[in-house]
Amino acid sequence: MSYIISIVGAVIGLVAILYSIYLARWVLRQDPGDEKMRFISESIALGAKAYMYRQYKTIIIILLILGVIIFFGISPWASLSFILGALGSMAAGYLGMYVTTRSASRAAEGAKKGAEHSLRIAWRAGAVMGLSLAGVALFILSILYLFYHTILAEWMIPLISIGFGASLVTLFMRVGGGIYTKAADLGADLVGKIEAGIPEDDPRNPGVIADNVGDNVGDVAGMASDVFESYIVTLSAAVFLAGVIGLGTIFEEIPILIGALSLVASIAGIMMLRLGRRKDPLSSIKRVIDIVAIISVVLMLIVIPLIYRDNLIRSLYISIASSLGIILAPIILRVTEYYTSYQYKPVRDIADQAKISAATVIVTGYAKGLLSSIPVLIAVGGVLGLSYYLGMLAVSDLVPSSFGAYGGLIAGVYGTALASVGLLATAGIIITADSFGPVSDNANGVVEMAGLPENIREVTDVLDAVGNTTKATTKGYAIASAGLAALVLFIALIFEISKFIGLEKLPEILSSITLVNPNLLIGAFVGIMIVYVFSGRTLEAVGRTAMEIVEEIRRQFRERPGILEWKEKPDYARVVDITTRRALEEFVKPGLIVIITPILIGIVLGWQGLAGLILGSIIVGMPRALLMANAGAAWDNAKKYIEHHGGKKTEAHKAAVIGDTVGDPFKDTTGPSLNPLIKVLNTLSVVFAGAIITLNKFMGINIYTGLLPLIKLLLTL
Repeated sequence: MSYIISIVGAVIGLVAILYSIYLARWVLRQDPGDEKMRFISESIALGAKAYMYRQYKTIIIILLILGVIIFFGISPWASLSFILGALGSMAAGYLGMYVTTRSASRAAEGAKKGAEHSLRIAWRAGAVMGLSLAGVALFILSILYLFYHTILAEWMIPLISIGFGASLVTLFMRVGGGIYTKAADLGADLVGKIEAGIPEDDPRNPGVIADNVGDNVGDVAGMASDVFESYIVTLSAAVFLAGVIGLGTIFEEIPILIGALSLVASIAGIMMLRLGRRKDPLSSIKRVIDIVAIISVVLMLIVIPLIYRDNLIRSLYISIASSLGIILAPIILRVTEYYTSYQYKPVRDIADQAKISAATVIVTGYAKGLLSSIPVLIAVGGVLGLSYYLGMLAVSDLVPSSFGAYGGLIAGVYGTALASVGLLATAGIIITADSFGPVSDNANGVVEMAGLPENIREVTDVLDAVGNTTKATTKGYAIASAGLAALVLFIALIFEISKFIGLEKLPEILSSITLVNPNLLIGAFVGIMIVYVFSGRTLEAVGRTAMEIVEEIRRQFRERPGILEWKEKPDYARVVDITTRRALEEFVKPGLIVIITPILIGIVLGWQGLAGLILGSIIVGMPRALLMANAGAAWDNAKKYIEHHGGKKTEAHKAAVIGDTVGDPFKDTTGPSLNPLIKVLNTLSVVFAGAIITLNKFMGINIYTGLLPLIKLLLTL
């Protein structure tokens, strides 16, 4: 049995890791600036490092407990994968944070040599994150597939357990980092910009270092771990589906091949970035992303038919299905840009409302957020439909006859899995663009705090504006990828359940998932409830933490009036400590709710209730995440549009700042945190499905209806 594709996948993943190390060394060799710039950069780096260490200490305790449960309850190999997935997610977040926190002063210093040099530093710093993330994910998955497939007959659950570990860590990092970054931002803005009337990133603001730390632990480490786990969850789920359907090793390895080819394209694209004649960094970045997508599609259309020459028509269908996901990435980025950039009408409409009041700014921004989800959902639905049809054409004749009339449906699901892999396979270049944002943002902050000349500020202002756009647009990508990954995992759950009940009963299992099934409906409502409880808890956490930060900054201004007169230095460390402590206190409870609820639902309502819970969380969670992320970014850029046109310190600007502060936790805390929420519910359900069914059988609980008949009996007594 040949595993050449998996070996190639591991090698390409390793090459990406080595190239990211080269880029990191290149970035760190650049001049970090004068003593003041180095002090600011080191303060941000130390604050981020301290937060990450304290967060990891908390997460590790939960991971060890779950690892032991999986070791004895599922299998030792599943426990190993769970831990490796968690460690990979933690490593991806820490590595990206380490480089980006040390890149800001270097990008700021590079601005003295011109926009091209500063852009190159920030871009390569972002590429360290993008390539290391995709490289580590592809390497780990390829090696584990080779290892498990060689030594285990039942290799599928151990493999997919890697996604559960990665998803769980991401949930905690997204929630904790999101609370940190937006509480610090909110506190610094409310007292600094609104009450004291000082500019953003003014060194007199005691919250300014915490704000910049938050950009890294939230926007870099959080986003990195988010897309890492989406990448590894989607690839492992696609491999799992091919295995459980029984398509054979060739089709199990195709998702790894898609990831490898797109990673090659991403490495090539990262090398291509040039400012160009138009001197427009945003156009240059968008052009590189488009080139990577084109190279990836061309490689799919050439390499897959070359490798699978036995049936060129089948190979072509598979190539096109995979390519649809790749093409979806730039489409989502363009749609998100339209609704979040001040170059376009939606954001300008919000800015116009600032002439009236903050209330109309908030109402209009919320409306634009609602509308922004529609094109993305249409695009995702279109890709799902087309890839489903292509999957039916490609492999329906290979599906075992034991699946009966559902053979075509199962083949179609494999096509949608390949499209999902195609979307995630572009993660290397997308996360490079995303991580560029916090580096350019922090570089602009360093320039402001270090008091560098206005001509330097003009360079970093442009890059900061570009970074804000890339950060906003890539959130839409992350949300869409989470939705597609969750749908693939949902199908994987149904197959895992059928393995324990009996594959011959798959038609009966599928036909029982109907809207008139009370267990399914109750489970769906619980899934919706989790999304709302989680959203409410995270927003409240930002508010509570921000309130404490506001009180601390006010106290420093009140007790040390020399701060605003440039006569005293603020106590930055105090605000950093408050933000770190409160973020860590707040992020555990929402995470535990997400872990415990699916297991309880599986026991009480059976597997049908569990299926309903997952469907409810996907159908409500994905559009809500798009709404919150896009509305928040639109409020932010409406404020920037007013500033760009000389409206600072006007009443319209004050109204827009209020909209921006409302949008901060929308776009950087709750919205992005819904991605790992959906995937934790899915991966946990797949991993524990067998254990839940076994436990239900042992307890005498009906595996189809759960405790519903018992409840009905009790009500009649």
